[in-house]
Amino acid sequence: LFFFFFQAEDGIRDPLWSRGLGDVYKRQVSTQSTWDQYLELVMISEFWILMLTVLTCLCGGIFALYQYIQVRSIRMAKTSKSEKKKIEEDIEEKGERKDLSEVTIALEENDKLVEVGENIYSCAIVYILEEYLFLFGFLMFFGLLIYFLAEKSLSSFWMTGAYLVGAITCMIGDFCGLHISLISNIRTVKMTTKSMESGFKTAMSAGWAIGFSIVSFGVLSLILVIVSFRTAFFKKGISIERYGDLTMAIAGFALGASVVSLFGRVGGGIFNKAADVGVELSSAKYSSDPLKNPGVIADYVGDNVGDVVGGASDMFASFAESVCATMVLAIASPELLESKTGFYLPILIFVGGIIVSLLTVQVASMVTHGDSEDKVERILKNQPFVCVVLMTPLLLALCFFCLPPQMQFIGESFVTTRSQVFACGLFGLWGGYFIGLSSEFFTSHDYYPIQEVAQSCHTGSATDIIYGLALGYMSTIFPVVVIITIIYVSYICAGMYGIGIAACGMFSTIAIILSVTAYCPITDNASGLIKLSKLENASAKADELHAAGKVISAHGRCFSLGGATLVALALFGAFTLRSKVDVVDLLQPIQFSGLIIGAMIPYAFSAQILGSVSNAASALTDEIAKQAQKNTLSFKSCIKECTSASLRGIVCPAIIVAGVPIMAGICFGAEAICGLLAGNIVSGVQIGISFVNSGVAWDNAKKYIEENKLVLNREVRIEEKVKDEGQLKKADKEGETIPIETIRTRITTEWLTGKESPEYQAAVIGDEVGDPMKATSGPAIAVLMKQMCIISLIFGQFFTSVAIFHAQKVND
Repeated sequence: LFFFFFQAEDGIRDPLWSRGLGDVYKRQVSTQSTWDQYLELVMISEFWILMLTVLTCLCGGIFALYQYIQVRSIRMAKTSKSEKKKIEEDIEEKGERKDLSEVTIALEENDKLVEVGENIYSCAIVYILEEYLFLFGFLMFFGLLIYFLAEKSLSSFWMTGAYLVGAITCMIGDFCGLHISLISNIRTVKMTTKSMESGFKTAMSAGWAIGFSIVSFGVLSLILVIVSFRTAFFKKGISIERYGDLTMAIAGFALGASVVSLFGRVGGGIFNKAADVGVELSSAKYSSDPLKNPGVIADYVGDNVGDVVGGASDMFASFAESVCATMVLAIASPELLESKTGFYLPILIFVGGIIVSLLTVQVASMVTHGDSEDKVERILKNQPFVCVVLMTPLLLALCFFCLPPQMQFIGESFVTTRSQVFACGLFGLWGGYFIGLSSEFFTSHDYYPIQEVAQSCHTGSATDIIYGLALGYMSTIFPVVVIITIIYVSYICAGMYGIGIAACGMFSTIAIILSVTAYCPITDNASGLIKLSKLENASAKADELHAAGKVISAHGRCFSLGGATLVALALFGAFTLRSKVDVVDLLQPIQFSGLIIGAMIPYAFSAQILGSVSNAASALTDEIAKQAQKNTLSFKSCIKECTSASLRGIVCPAIIVAGVPIMAGICFGAEAICGLLAGNIVSGVQIGISFVNSGVAWDNAKKYIEENKLVLNREVRIEEKVKDEGQLKKADKEGETIPIETIRTRITTEWLTGKESPEYQAAVIGDEVGDPMKATSGPAIAVLMKQMCIISLIFGQFFTSVAIFHAQKVND
């Protein structure tokens, strides 16, 4: 409140932060109402925006550090010989031989768990370093393209510099998230052996540390880039052209984060599911001791690099791209630029999101304790809801204290007010929450869609797969209706700028969304490690912790896809503004052709990813078989083989994402890009949501059957042979010695299923089919939609100037 209401006199303010567009535009204060004049008086200056952002990010970072220390303080180390000897001596002095044997077993289990954790950590570092080495070459190549094709002159390095800063920031955030996830897995196991609530607190603390550290670091990095560039760009005065150059330089930051997210989401997803499938195919040989399977560590590494790193980089890129798109669109309104603070509204929305997320954590912690599956699930589901509720009034305050009373955008005939901009953010904020709720309905076994998928397994895997596909297609209806409602309301309120604000509103809660989605892979690994270490007393508790988070995982993926649609559309609008495309006419042949090609791209992109999962799984299986023949055990060899295959699998998807818009723009200009982006967005959101929900549905249907929850209410006829006494007596009289039998039918009306049932075997096949869809190709569509748009925005002016086969040039 102090930062909102504090306002010094103009003569006292630091001129660097109080400088506005007063020399360019003149504000008509006399026409404003008393309330508008009051709001203008208390409007915060740019200096206090910087201070508020930095302090909030520091608070978020300190909170993340505190949660990390809480997790790290749980001691996990092998017991030394001296410690063992001392423990044995203490027990022998008490004369409790039974306790000595139990303690010895517990120490051996602890040592085994620590050793597995160390192997997982070292192998994950091998993967991430290999990926970063591969990524470095791609970043340098793309950086050269930006420098030579997108910069205003060869003496300018602003966009390229921001691109590298964005990429490095995202890489550091991903590495921090991976490190926190890796150290929390075995600690969650240790605390779960004590109590379910302790295990939940450990996993949730790790999730909060991941979410708040990445978001706080990202927002801080971006605001420093904006302030630094603003100081440099406005040395010689302020103008709309310089604002345009500033926003395009900031767009480089978003592109850097987007490139890293491509490798994190696609590469990590390929590795994740390739390791899962490869280990599953070879598990029969090592059923007695899974730790002798050379690929078993790769399976646990995959959960961390696929779900944690992939999800974190995707969300980080969405944040950067939504801010960038909205700032580019803001230059179409002189009133926004003149207001000094309205330009910073997108990033202030994310600052408010950090504040609200910190309050949400406190509320969620006080409401209930995580000592049962239902309570854990309730805490996880309540966090996004509480965050959205608390964000609503703060969003209203930000809109009214940062925006001018009225705004008009170039090319739009209507005037936009503060309340209309607030409506855009409000619809985006709540729309994201409702998209997540719809995914819960279609993927939770508490509701009938999953129960029907489980029942379809009775007739085999074919009907299971058919029903799962149908469920995925059906699940797109509600999210699409929500998305088009947000788009329609936002556009009639504030044009394309309103869509950008809606995207910022939707992603404003990403600190909490990242936290609860990171919880799922942490408990998944913990559950697997407990089974691997044969800690039977904690197995049921770990399974309950993991089961509670599975639905939230689908929530996060569908939320990301819905938000990516808004971000892509906002970037599309920014592209048309910068490329000076006034009308997108789909009746023109070039634009309609681009539309068809754009609609095809998500299918080609998904096909390449699914094929890469299969190839990487085959490479891992071959490496496991080779080690079995040589009777060796090398976890890192399997990691390197799977990593190499996964990184090779990124090449074709990366060429599609980057190559298609660049080639289309060079050949046919900005008009062709308009059709391309429109088709990509329209097609991508459908296939992405359907893939995610189908894959999660098959997984949860399998879990539903595995837990003996499926009861098939039908008559089951069991035929058995019985002796007919009457016929036997007749045969004795006639001297026959062969016993005579007849068939009797026994009828039952209930049939319980479980792991031994044919229904479960059918569900396993469906789950194997759905795994790469839900965790790799489906979520990767969000990266595809956004990255094609941000690439088009960066190179838009270059496309307009080249356009080799543009219709007008061909006619000339």
